[in-house]
Amino acid sequence: MENKYPTIVLGMYETGLGIGRSLGRKGIHVYGLDFKKDVGFYSKYIKATICPDPLDDEQKFLDFLISSVDKFKYKAVLFIASDNFLKVISRNRSKLKKYFFINLPDNLVIESISDKYKQYQLIVKADIPFPATYFPKNLEEVNSIKDNIIYPAFLKAKEVTSWRKIIGSGVKGFILKNPDELVERYNYILGKGLEVIVQEAIPGSDSNIFQYIAYVSQNGEYLLEFNYRKIHQNPIHFGFGSMVESVYYPNLMEIGKKFFKSINFRGVGAVEFKLDERDGKLKYIELNPRYVQQNALMDKCGLNFPLINYLESTQQKHQLNLDYEIGIKWINSYLNFGSFLNYRRNGEISFKQWINSWKGKKIFSVFAWDDMLPTCYNLSMILIENLKKLVKKITQ
Repeated sequence: MENKYPTIVLGMYETGLGIGRSLGRKGIHVYGLDFKKDVGFYSKYIKATICPDPLDDEQKFLDFLISSVDKFKYKAVLFIASDNFLKVISRNRSKLKKYFFINLPDNLVIESISDKYKQYQLIVKADIPFPATYFPKNLEEVNSIKDNIIYPAFLKAKEVTSWRKIIGSGVKGFILKNPDELVERYNYILGKGLEVIVQEAIPGSDSNIFQYIAYVSQNGEYLLEFNYRKIHQNPIHFGFGSMVESVYYPNLMEIGKKFFKSINFRGVGAVEFKLDERDGKLKYIELNPRYVQQNALMDKCGLNFPLINYLESTQQKHQLNLDYEIGIKWINSYLNFGSFLNYRRNGEISFKQWINSWKGKKIFSVFAWDDMLPTCYNLSMILIENLKKLVKKITQ
């Protein structure tokens, strides 16, 4: 392998940290960019720099990104680890390809994916099962559908990037128990200037949620495929996987690949489904057309997605490998403790069951023996956050 080509990772949260470690451990030079400091800044495998926020000033960010590779002798391979960077890179790919190797789906696909209405049009076209979904444009339409919806339902963003900027990245949406809650939440979100969708909440455990993840080469070859299931989420039921486990699920492989092929997908992507126990079908939830937070799990299981991305992009020899180890867990310790508290509050898990869930082979979202500074930073941030909460509680 020639490691002369540098890499740029956009986004220094756990996703970017995982990418940086997967590449850095192979001797590849990794440079990170983000508009705020996060755990990836402290990794010995990543040389990270603060950059302009692409959502605040797109041109300023593009100028900074291009200037950051002027010193390089060779083109850099670009990795996207955050939605904040995805659309701006996709829109400007023709200009950026002079400086970077980029493997992304077609821009029409990226734009469709970021808009939930267009995304569900793709799902219908691909003939993929999905939960009952509504796209109310105003309060009048909400009132016309509110009594036809099966509750509990879930209200979430029609366009994810704006939602995260206004509502917050830690809130995927809101659970609705009845028609009154739908009207109340809709009015609240409408006041924020956001559009929403309302979706049937598929009943069943969070462990019924699965992801199909693949790396598709620029000529359409499926070089890597991977499955995991969620064990715990934070927030529970409608959140991010705080504990997930590698699995092999043939039906998931089949339906995930079917969807990817229907949209002519390229690059790295993850499509999420939930098993509906009422009819035994996997129902579509969402698609992420970029690297996922659990990238380190795939590497631990034997599939180094960033490395294959690097080799394929730079036209180097790479070995096709579709085998990986199952039963390995990825855990975000802090978020998973929060998951446990909420599951227990709902009577869904005992302390013993939670402890038992930690058994077996595992890898952590931040902790690594060969790269300890990100863990130190993470612990300090958690401590500061909890001290602020304590002070606020005392002073109220």
